[in-house]
Amino acid sequence: MPMHLSATTSRLWSAVLLTVLTTAPASAEEPPSSTPPSKGSQDACPPALRVVMDPQELKKQVRAAKTTAGLRKLLHPLGLDSAWEQHECLKEEGPVSAQLDVFRARILLADAQDFVLQARGQACDGLKLLDGVVLHPLGGKNTFCAIPMDFLPGVVESQAYRAVFSFENLTDPVRQVFRVEKSDADSRNEYQTLSYWEAQEGTLRSIFTIESGSHMGFVNGATEVKVTPVGDAFPRFLQVKESSRDCGSFVDMPSGESVYESSCRDAENEVRMCYRRKSPGAPGSYDKC
Repeated sequence: MPMHLSATTSRLWSAVLLTVLTTAPASAEEPPSSTPPSKGSQDACPPALRVVMDPQELKKQVRAAKTTAGLRKLLHPLGLDSAWEQHECLKEEGPVSAQLDVFRARILLADAQDFVLQARGQACDGLKLLDGVVLHPLGGKNTFCAIPMDFLPGVVESQAYRAVFSFENLTDPVRQVFRVEKSDADSRNEYQTLSYWEAQEGTLRSIFTIESGSHMGFVNGATEVKVTPVGDAFPRFLQVKESSRDCGSFVDMPSGESVYESSCRDAENEVRMCYRRKSPGAPGSYDKC
């Protein structure tokens, strides 16, 4: 679904402080990368984004949290509670059920594996929690640079909302990008967004977004999109196949009456997208080849 520095990044700069959650050793389940990060990766992290923590230990603590206050205390050092300020019930001492997904991927640099954390769960008034951050390893033990995942909303009121991401080698044979698929719906509409997000200059930026969906009613329609990476060389192409169907219309007659016409109109298209930079050193993105 187009199931996108930002307001989320701004709040992370102000909310994240140098905080020690735990000094427990890293879990044997997912040991830290043995490849030392480059000097450039350490210099690129502003002090306000530098955090000290054990991701696997935090995962256990989040699962054990039973109240919004307890969960917020755990997520605050990463800036993952900032969206809660807009929802009064989240500021109260209410029940909560959440978990922290921990993944490993090479997002920022080819020579170091990052932790990708996704916090999700259920809170008060039917709110869904869905936020995330990339932790890039720095020089010290359990020391990371925290990069917000701006394509996750933080807090969602719609129970139909879904956001799923995966990792893909799209622009580089080693470094990976996020492939993000989102969907939402109301009583008459469905929305889908597909986007790709790449680490550029120390932040995650959208390099491709496309939307589709459907609308029901007397006048109704739907669009469908299929995006496939192609090619063995990097950056790879994106092959986009899209189709559209529009049904129903009202035709104005000479008498002034409007007559409903139920016929449908179909269209299909296929286009190839290339990864380009507008100038040498500029951020890259996908556009028509």
